[in-house]
Amino acid sequence: MKGYSIDYVIKAISTLLEDGELVYVGLNSIPALIGTFMARDLYGKKIRILGVAEASNPVKVKLSPSTGDPFFVESSPVMITADSFDLAQKGKLDVMFLGPAQIDEETNVNLTAIGSYENPKVKLPGGAATAFILPLVRKAILWNLRHSKKSLVKKVDFISGTAKFSNNKVFLVTNLGILSYDRGNRKWYIDAVYPFSSYNQIVENTEFQVDRKDSERVIELTDEDVKFINSIDPYKLRSVLETQ
Repeated sequence: MKGYSIDYVIKAISTLLEDGELVYVGLNSIPALIGTFMARDLYGKKIRILGVAEASNPVKVKLSPSTGDPFFVESSPVMITADSFDLAQKGKLDVMFLGPAQIDEETNVNLTAIGSYENPKVKLPGGAATAFILPLVRKAILWNLRHSKKSLVKKVDFISGTAKFSNNKVFLVTNLGILSYDRGNRKWYIDAVYPFSSYNQIVENTEFQVDRKDSERVIELTDEDVKFINSIDPYKLRSVLETQ
């Protein structure tokens, strides 16, 4: 069974989640949403899922055009977004996802504007609670489906939020692999690649320095993975995000 290239991104996200974590999924974060449920329901990881649909650990989910749609979850108690943010402020929110247009070498992220703020080339949706939550969450998983020197830059055009002054874990999942941030060395390292990507390809498409560990794991996609992803996304909404 052949999947989309974005399915590798979804699988990569699922591998970064661990038992015992409280995970928050934001608005219209299709890879994060599917990857989180894959981690829990396919791979049996003991995680609790919250999100902007204001549901607390729903039994199951079927993807709709908006991940903020309250009707896309079933059999779930309500947990409003304000309470989820309160958990972050108390240091009890383990994982949050963000999909910035730009990420730089210092973990600054840009969801606001490309170019100058006063006269932008592109106006982005905005940071929402990014500045508040990014430094508070224990593990930040960033995702970007256009891995290039325009998106992984030396310095972002606008800082919507940063983990620079935090001590949390930061990962970046792209259409070429997974990068992890080492706070001791203040460097990004390659954590994983896909069968169609490589260390050299990641380096060539990243403006800031990316170093290599002794070896990186390879994210493989199985028929079972694709079947599960299709069960959550029967209308193939993720196909509009295809990058390969």
